Order: sequence, then C-alpha cells, then structure tokens
Amino acid sequence: MGRKQLLSAEACQQKIRRIAYQIWEENFQEKELLLAGVKNRGVQIAELIGEELRNLSGLKVEVTWVRLNKDNPVFDEITIGVNPADWQNKVVVIVDDVAHTGKTLLYAIKPFMAYTYKRLQIAVLVDRAHKSYPVHADFVGISLATTLQENIAVTLSKDGVKVYLH
Repeated sequence: MGRKQLLSAEACQQKIRRIAYQIWEENFQEKELLLAGVKNRGVQIAELIGEELRNLSGLKVEVTWVRLNKDNPVFDEITIGVNPADWQNKVVVIVDDVAHTGKTLLYAIKPFMAYTYKRLQIAVLVDRAHKSYPVHADFVGISLATTLQENIAVTLSKDGVKVYLH
C-alpha cells in the first residue's frame, strides 16, 4: 500500500487553529497555561498551537517537552523540560501528533501526576480508534478509524504539517 495524503498543510493548519480555539474556550478565564509536547513531533505541534493561542488570546503560553522512550516507557526515565511543581494549580495541556493506543499519552502524563493541577488536558492532531489504554484526548484535530495494519504519519517541514496514511 502506498502513501496517501489525508490532510494538506492548509488543512492541518486549520485543525491546529481549531484546537487552539477549543483550548482557549475551555480555559478563557486563565492567565497562563503550559503546553507540554511529547518529543519530537508533539513539541512541534505544541509550538504551533501555542503560536495560535498567543495570537488570539491574552494567555501567557509556555511550551515545553516531555521525553520518554515510546517503545519502553516503563523502565526508562520520563523527563520534562520544566519543573512540574511550578505549574501546580494551573492548566497543563499534554500535546502529541497521533494518539494510537493511548500508551504514549498515558506515560507522558505520569511525571505530572505527583502534583495537583487546575486541569490536566490532552490535545492531539490525529486520534485513532485503537485505544488499549484509558486515555481520552480533550482536543482533537481529526479522528480516524483505520485498520491495525495501517499507519498514520505526521510530517513537519518548511511547507507545513501534513498527515499521511500508509
């Protein structure tokens, strides 16, 4: 099976803008929020969402990263680019490009679980219907029902973000 483009750069930008609006609508009373992107593409998506949020709202938006071994998150250390204690009683949004089984997002939340937040939310550009873990994205660009053999690829380049089906 070849590669089929599902979302163009323009369509992805529209999805990212819509996610930013949804985050703002849910958090319009806040002064600041943290977008924590899962390395690598999740961070890039978080940066794009953060840029949109800054343009449309008065929110102070900080973007950071969550680093984990997606193949073996149980035994490898999960690290984040900020001190999670600094964000207690504030809003944190975990961001990734694709939610497949939910495993990566579940482990990305782990370092934040030692603290109390006003809200801990999840945003993904693409949500697939193959959850093996109890994780639900609060903000979704597009939901896709695919077969287990099909793969979703998100590419980021100077031409923008694009989504492909393999």
